[in-house]
Amino acid sequence: MDAKTLDLNAILRGANLLVAASIVLVFSQATDNPYLDQQTLLLGLVLCAQTHAALWLEARRRDPFVILLALDMIVYYALRLVTLTLYPFSGVFDRFPYDPGDSNKALIFILIANVFLYGGLFLATSDRDVAISAGNWRPRSPGRTVFLLLAAIGIGYSAVSYSDPENSSNLVSLLSFFFEPHTVIMMSLAYYVLFRKFLSRTFALTIALLIVIEMAVHTLAGSRSAIVGFIETCILVVLAIAGSIRFKRKYLLLGILLSPVILLLLVASFAISTYNRAHRETGASFDAGQALASAQEWGADFALGPGLDLVLPPLFGRAGFFDFSAEIIAHRHEYASVLNLTSYFESIVDNDLTPGFDVYDQPKIANALQFIYRESGVPSKQAVSEAYQSDQLGIYGEYYGLFGYGSLILFFLTAYVLKLAFLRLRAVNPFTFAMKRVVVLFVFVDLLHSYGVDWVMLETIPLVAAILIYGFFFAAKRSPVLHAPIPGEGLRLQRANG
Repeated sequence: MDAKTLDLNAILRGANLLVAASIVLVFSQATDNPYLDQQTLLLGLVLCAQTHAALWLEARRRDPFVILLALDMIVYYALRLVTLTLYPFSGVFDRFPYDPGDSNKALIFILIANVFLYGGLFLATSDRDVAISAGNWRPRSPGRTVFLLLAAIGIGYSAVSYSDPENSSNLVSLLSFFFEPHTVIMMSLAYYVLFRKFLSRTFALTIALLIVIEMAVHTLAGSRSAIVGFIETCILVVLAIAGSIRFKRKYLLLGILLSPVILLLLVASFAISTYNRAHRETGASFDAGQALASAQEWGADFALGPGLDLVLPPLFGRAGFFDFSAEIIAHRHEYASVLNLTSYFESIVDNDLTPGFDVYDQPKIANALQFIYRESGVPSKQAVSEAYQSDQLGIYGEYYGLFGYGSLILFFLTAYVLKLAFLRLRAVNPFTFAMKRVVVLFVFVDLLHSYGVDWVMLETIPLVAAILIYGFFFAAKRSPVLHAPIPGEGLRLQRANG
């Protein structure tokens, strides 16, 4: 490896060690915490050790899935134990009685489930190079990509500005399904990464500007994850095409220097989206001025020491995926009337297969959980539309809620089947090949962060359809060379072609 470059694996191992050190530092503060104890932190150290071992193996046999799983374990699980120790606040653990023993039970299951996940990933192997080369293919008309992204942002902005909930199924909603900005951005990034040597700097700057605009619109729409979602999309795309992520060390230094700015942007994004979501739920029209004023107030609270106690706990709580899975694992029996195969079947029929009408009046599983902990009666799509609330389950909470420890084989199969599909995918067009791999990685991450398998299906269908529908906008052509490299043959061919 070039001495001037750094691999994401090395950064993740460094971050994992920092989180482990943080767990040790807060160990003494876990004696009077309603949600965890010192045994929980010891299990957290075991989780860090497990993640470190997986990354050590990944550095010797590259695997995008291991990188994605390890990233989740560090940021959303192990780090959450630190923040939960410092700020014993959770918007999830107050639904039912919960104590440190429940956290310990959840961590033990997560550790065991990870063995099956990593096992499935390591057993699915291939002798072929993971990286995709553009070979003798070239972008045909990059301007079409810019046009599509402009259209997606325009329709997305129309959806944000539209304030009449009674007409939510109008032309704007229909168009927003086919011009989903996140999907267009994902494809645009894949197009750029694959053909970057043949695309102008003007194209790159234009795409970057449009993506920043889309993230702003996304945040104003009430999404708290616009920035984080974009970062995850970049990681997915690069891993799908290159198999690993390497960048110059100076960029890491620049990222460290800019980390305070990035942190402030995340806080501001959280503030704006939280305010606008609450404001829109009252039926009021969107007011950009009030949203920005709210962000300034949150920024002032963050800058002042006393305000940290108000700003950070909800931020950490939303970023703590551990909470969602642990709460469901602790109360599997309470959620049994929703987390069962019958409810999943009815939800898939109503929400995925029969658009425009319902057969069972079954809301998505993530929308149905509230009927249990709020004791609101039988789940109903009509009731959800009146008081919208979606709850994350996480792969650990969902699989355990459905099958208990019997789900361990499902963890293995999920990892093994998706990894095998990733390795065996083929396509003549390298962009189509790249997007197929992006879809597989997207499904894997969506399952890890799961809002329910039914929700994962609903998010995957537009992405799969986009590969066919948007072909015109991401066109590529072959150059007239005698020996055309085969897409997917790897970096060796890319270097051989200069």
